[in-house]
Amino acid sequence: MFRILVVEDDKELNGTVCEYLRMNGYEADGVLGANDAYNKMYGTPYDLIISDIMMPEID
Repeated sequence: MFRILVVEDDKELNGTVCEYLRMNGYEADGVLGANDAYNKMYGTPYDLIISDIMMPEID
């Protein structure tokens, strides 16, 4: 299965994007910040990362 990591600090938008991807046959995980994304990537290989480019801590 195709694994996607969604990095978006807007909690509602993150959930919406993840749910849309899951409904269309993808395995999607959502995180709210860059540090969380780094931690998630170390434990899980992803095929694609969809990321917000302007976030509070790290862009």
